[in-house]
Amino acid sequence: MYGEDVLADLRDQLAYASEYDLYGDAFAEAGIDPERIDSWESFQEVPFMKTETLEADFAEHPPEGSLYTEGAMISFSPMGDDLAPMFDTQADLEHQSSVNADVFEQAGISPGDRVLNTFGYHLFGTGLLVQRGLEELGAEVFPVGPGDSEQAAAFIDEYDVDALIGNPSFAMKVADAGGEVDVFVGGGEPFTSVPGYRDKVKAALGCETAVDYFGTRHVLPIAAETTAEDGLYVASEYAIVELVDPDTGEPLSPGERGEVVVTHRRKDGFPLVRYRTGDLAELERRGEDIVLPDGVIGRTDNRLKVKGVKLYPESIPAVLAGFDGLTGEYSLTVTRPESTDHLAIQCEGSADEDELADALAERLLISPDEVSVVDELEQSGVFDERY
Repeated sequence: MYGEDVLADLRDQLAYASEYDLYGDAFAEAGIDPERIDSWESFQEVPFMKTETLEADFAEHPPEGSLYTEGAMISFSPMGDDLAPMFDTQADLEHQSSVNADVFEQAGISPGDRVLNTFGYHLFGTGLLVQRGLEELGAEVFPVGPGDSEQAAAFIDEYDVDALIGNPSFAMKVADAGGEVDVFVGGGEPFTSVPGYRDKVKAALGCETAVDYFGTRHVLPIAAETTAEDGLYVASEYAIVELVDPDTGEPLSPGERGEVVVTHRRKDGFPLVRYRTGDLAELERRGEDIVLPDGVIGRTDNRLKVKGVKLYPESIPAVLAGFDGLTGEYSLTVTRPESTDHLAIQCEGSADEDELADALAERLLISPDEVSVVDELEQSGVFDERY
């Protein structure tokens, strides 16, 4: 899936990671020698890193955890019910800046453009990382953050701002306050995976280009769209992405749907190896590029198996968001009245039931037996009543 240059970097990264007991012990138990990773298949024998493992490590080695690396910046990321520290060395920050600069340029931002950055600067540091990339590109950055949409819109108008970066929901508030830009880069929440959302954002902001940007605080960026608006291209200089079956951990082929697993290609502080993100997506190859054609389409949490098909309820809200008349509340019920599973989905609000059923079938990869729309749900949630 990746070439020899990537494998060479992975060997170096694995050797570096093995110096930490957390990885060294896991590699030894699995019989992994980083220097023997000579193929993509052998890399996929490396054990996964899970959020639960990291949580346990922080609990055992408070407050920094055993992956602490002295460096230039400590920021935080939600992990379970707590906040976990993230570590970046100066080399990490410079590398991320270079990768982000390339990503933003491909998204339609040019050197000299004025960019309003509405990602948060405090605690999580996302705004800072994005700003460093924009500075590397040569853009002028307005470090506004996500607070005041009317003020943000006023800045856009007064200073002739070219581009807006941040959460799509906040961008819509900026648009409601009169803000218009040429380019929008959206991340931090579902965006292009919501049917029709891109067109709504473009119309509201009056922009020619609106692209999706995907990353976690642990790995930023993972993938992003270009001005072609045709899927998120993996930032392979920074992140190595694979797709696995959420139940078995087995690798999946391009075109299949599964859990996104990410490895830092080169990272000193808080290195992650085969980290299971819990995000649901599909991958495809386009020449040398690896692409998430529909972005992140949900989470792998609370998955069900219905009629032999893996069903991910967490992907339903993105579908509902594409219908203006729906509130987003829904109930999913699986029963087995005889010998066959019966899938019923009930949604709150107003929408054409046939159109809704088609949209749900396309996203879920299984046709519901029953789709209905009601004014008010008695109870929302996921109910498996087969057992």
